[in-house]
Formats: sequence, structure tokens, C-alpha cells
Amino acid sequence: MNSHDLAAKYTPVSAELRRSLNGDGYPVPDFGTPDPASLLGLRVAIVMTHGPELPEFDVPYTYLRERGAAVSIVTQDWLFDYPPDKNRPGSVVLAEWLAVDVAVQADKRISDARVQDYDAVVVIGGAWNPIMLRTDPKVLQFICDAHESQLLIASICHGPQVLVSSGAFPRGTQATGVADIQGDMANAGMQLVNAPAVYDAAQRLVTSPNPNFLREFCVELGSRLLGK
Repeated sequence: MNSHDLAAKYTPVSAELRRSLNGDGYPVPDFGTPDPASLLGLRVAIVMTHGPELPEFDVPYTYLRERGAAVSIVTQDWLFDYPPDKNRPGSVVLAEWLAVDVAVQADKRISDARVQDYDAVVVIGGAWNPIMLRTDPKVLQFICDAHESQLLIASICHGPQVLVSSGAFPRGTQATGVADIQGDMANAGMQLVNAPAVYDAAQRLVTSPNPNFLREFCVELGSRLLGK
């Protein structure tokens, strides 16, 4: 018997319930007409695996690219080495609350990513995404190397779980995150700040609490990339 066989004991999800699995959604900010050269020459790695929230990925990804930044999607090795979809190695599933209907193609595996190739690292949230990232030694080492190299690091919602597990950030680091991980962050010695976007200049860290503040997150990220 396989664990998948256990599903036969239970009631199938109704069409109405399935429609609700996308959740209510978040407002997508309108940033106006972008200057396509404002971030030209800057290089950003978005580190993610299966299960980040769709807006937490798409809004910063689009914001950066529309302003000229070169953005690489970096994922765990196994999505390339043992791809669930053998026709599309490196395919990363994006979530909308509990629904997983769309995917994006990663650019490289974490083993091939070098911090010297980037100016910033973005770690987004979601439920499954940070759980898998925070237990991957290669991901944690990449975060540590990025911090040691004084790269700008930005994280939103549940993403700071990965930062906590990296051990890279000293006690007193100013940050924020979604409410249910703030205890985790406080236990790691982070100084919690209640704000839409928090920047700790000493640690070169940008954080925001949840996707309702994607506008503030992106604007702060773009500003700090420019050294403002």
C-alpha cells in the first residue's frame, strides 16, 4: 500500500472548495511607467523553490526586470537533477494560497550560483518554499556568502525563516516578517520593527511583512540597489 492510496478514504474536494483554494488574492501595486534603464547593470538572484506565493515572486521579478535589472531565478539542485517534470527540468511551482496551477522556469541550480555574480539576493515567502529552502545546506551557505560579501539581501513574508536558519544575521538585526514567524525571528535575536518595509543599513537587509506591502518592498529594494 502507498500513502497516496489513503486518499480513497476521504471525500474528494468539491469544485466550489477547489475554486476557493486560490484564496482572496492580494492587490497588485501599480508603479506607473517604469524607467527601463533605472536599474540597468544591476544583477539580482531570486532564490526560491516550489511553493512561493505567486505575487511575492511576480511583483518583485517584474519590477526589477522592467527597470533593466538582470534577474536570475535560482533554485534547489534537485529540481534540475531529479526533475518532477522530466520535460522541463528546473520548473518551479508557484502557489496561490493552497492552489498550485502555474510554474516558472528557473535559470540555474544553487550549486552553480556564485555570489560574486550578483548585487542583491531576494528570498521570498510562501508556505512550502521557505520550509524547503531553510533545510538546504547549499541555500543557507549561499545566503551566508551573500551576507559576508555585503550583498543587499531582501526578504518578504515567510522568507525571513530562511535568513534565521542561515545564522548569518547577528542579534539586534532590524527586520520584519509575517506575524506567525515573528516569534521565530525574535528567538533568533532579531529586533522586530512594525513597518511596511524595514532596512537595516548595517546588515544591508530589506524586509517586509506580507504581500499587502509589495509596493513598499519593491520601492525599498530598488532604492537600496541604487545605494540611496
